[in-house]
Amino acid sequence: MDSGSKPSTFDSSNLYRLISTPRFASFLDNADGDKERAFKLYIWNRDLSVSFLGDMAILEVSLRNAMNDTAVKSWGTHWYQSPDIALDDRSCRQLAEAWNRLPKSVRSRPNDTDVPGRLITHCMFGFWTNLLDAGDYIGKPPRKVRVNYEDTLHVFKHAFPGGRGVARDLRRKGSDEAGIDFKEPTFTRAWVHGICKSINELRNRVAHHEPLINGFPLSGQNRRMSAEEGCEQCRLLAHLIDRDLAVWFENNSRVPLLLSQRPI
Repeated sequence: MDSGSKPSTFDSSNLYRLISTPRFASFLDNADGDKERAFKLYIWNRDLSVSFLGDMAILEVSLRNAMNDTAVKSWGTHWYQSPDIALDDRSCRQLAEAWNRLPKSVRSRPNDTDVPGRLITHCMFGFWTNLLDAGDYIGKPPRKVRVNYEDTLHVFKHAFPGGRGVARDLRRKGSDEAGIDFKEPTFTRAWVHGICKSINELRNRVAHHEPLINGFPLSGQNRRMSAEEGCEQCRLLAHLIDRDLAVWFENNSRVPLLLSQRPI
């Protein structure tokens, strides 16, 4: 390179050329066809997604550890092997996928004391979320039966010591702040599952670089959740799990600030 040459001028808005037309279309629509404004919105969306992922990195580990600690107290360190726990095929598949991500040297000694910790770190957000729902099927026809998680996994409610207080506060304020259509939220596994499921949907959305400018769809529901509602769901989960986590979230999350700075 000629040391005497001047750096070329560059208009960052021209980067829209590197974004696929279908992907950029939603940003153009929101910017009334103005490419420069659309690109600013695109960068804002990127920053918002990164901030959501940063928060979820804390929330996911906290959720995982809270639920694992609760399971260990009830069924021991290797709780996932316990015959007292009936897991549906979906949960078994997710557990097996986490197991298969472990080195072969670890899988060769499944009963050693360090193995549970290694396995748990490979269980994704969706695995823990699914353990909070009603349970799915196990087996194949003609021996296909539904597993009732309410009977076998009710202990996971203890992973959320702030649950009753959060639900009580929401009843006082009005449940719209929860982002879920409950007239009177009460602390149940189903309610916590709804919060975790929406966060998992948001997590998958931003992890795949999908836009948040028009919110994100909730699978199995004919509705979308806004980024603001998603932020509220993350805040609620932090308060459900731990008081100190809630304080950290309130003081450190950049998402609320970014939401207020959306390009007009």
